[in-house]
Amino acid sequence: MLKLTKLCLIVVVLVVLQLSCTRLPQNQPVNEGPVAIEKLTQTNSIPSDWGKLISVVTLSDTPWAQLWFQDENGDIHMVGYNVLENRLATNARLLPRK
Repeated sequence: MLKLTKLCLIVVVLVVLQLSCTRLPQNQPVNEGPVAIEKLTQTNSIPSDWGKLISVVTLSDTPWAQLWFQDENGDIHMVGYNVLENRLATNARLLPRK
């Protein structure tokens, strides 16, 4: 009799726990936001008005690197560079200074 009571109690607890759980919302990655996107007309060179290269960011699990430039106004330009294919991305990011 005691085993049956324990078994029923475990089943009730498992059912209540299952009913009390709710699915968390899945966050979708933001593709476009307040950061301006610049289209590169040529993917074999960097525009000279972007200024000086200030940083290069690489990740070990991807062939892409991020090249960060700062122009005379202090605006930051970021473009992706594929190391394996030796080409720039077609879209760049512009982070303006105010």
